[in-house]
Amino acid sequence: MKIFLLILLCWSQSGFSQNDARLDEVSLLKACSKHDLPACETLGAYYIKIENWEKANIVGTALCDKDRSIGCTYAGISLLAKGKASEGTKFLTKSCDKFEPFACRSLGRLMKKSGEGNLSHLYFRRACHYGLRDVCSDLKKGKTIFSKEGLDFIAKIQEDCADTQLSSCTDRLSSLSTCSKPLSKEDCQLIPGHLSIFFRAKLMQSEAKFSLLSVVASQKALKADPKIKTYSYDLSSVLRNYKPLANYHYVFGFMKACAPKEKTTSSELFPDSYQGLDSRVRSKIRSYFLKSKSADCYNLTGGFEAYAVANLDPLNKDRLDVWKIDQNGNLIQVVDGLPRP
Repeated sequence: MKIFLLILLCWSQSGFSQNDARLDEVSLLKACSKHDLPACETLGAYYIKIENWEKANIVGTALCDKDRSIGCTYAGISLLAKGKASEGTKFLTKSCDKFEPFACRSLGRLMKKSGEGNLSHLYFRRACHYGLRDVCSDLKKGKTIFSKEGLDFIAKIQEDCADTQLSSCTDRLSSLSTCSKPLSKEDCQLIPGHLSIFFRAKLMQSEAKFSLLSVVASQKALKADPKIKTYSYDLSSVLRNYKPLANYHYVFGFMKACAPKEKTTSSELFPDSYQGLDSRVRSKIRSYFLKSKSADCYNLTGGFEAYAVANLDPLNKDRLDVWKIDQNGNLIQVVDGLPRP
């Protein structure tokens, strides 16, 4: 029960708790019954707040079955409250493995209470990487939780899985399931958690590639336009028919020196899509786009270069992950900013 109360306190301070206005349970039930999943999520959060664990578990389990990770968290919290620790942990683990940060933080609290310090640290680290900024500030930077052999194994996986489609990547991951020496049992317990962070970051890199390829396609359309016949460093002109994502990790566009008076980056063009970007990271990215000189810019009749820049490691906000499309259309990783173990 002490463990559960600790998690519940964490929950109530996490942002899941609703505002003090009374929620209309009847309306939420009606909307949820019509498969309005956001309404179901709000209903589940309401039941958690009023500590109606039975109903919270029912709603959470239903959401979890529909692949809504927050539902798995609701179910896990509810089952822990009902004294069903094993079942609750399974739901929280399922949710954390789907990058749901509050579930990871709850598991970190549980592992800390049970004396599993390294596993607790890894769950907190995962919560940090999945979006809980306040957890990041509490983590001890540079803490090593893997053995030397574990670190070597992780390095080989990250090298073999530079392209996740290669058979060498699959083979290396398969070898983890056997947990053979020189890996320790704790390494085998911890490594999958780090790989979850790593592969999530790899997935995020696809956003950089997609954004840059979209810029290339739009530039080609611009040059093919008989009224224009040239590329542009004005991103608002380049992406004139482009619908932005609701949220971006990468800022993409052109070096500011190439068009000082124009909107050259996506953060300037789509500010609403970057509202969640950390201020320090924002500053580092802005500095990157300011570092070039006008002499470095290509003549727009012949070509251009575009960049995509992000921070993929919230524990190291000064590290950037940088991709570039060069004047020949080649996609290049300029700086590797993938998270380190």
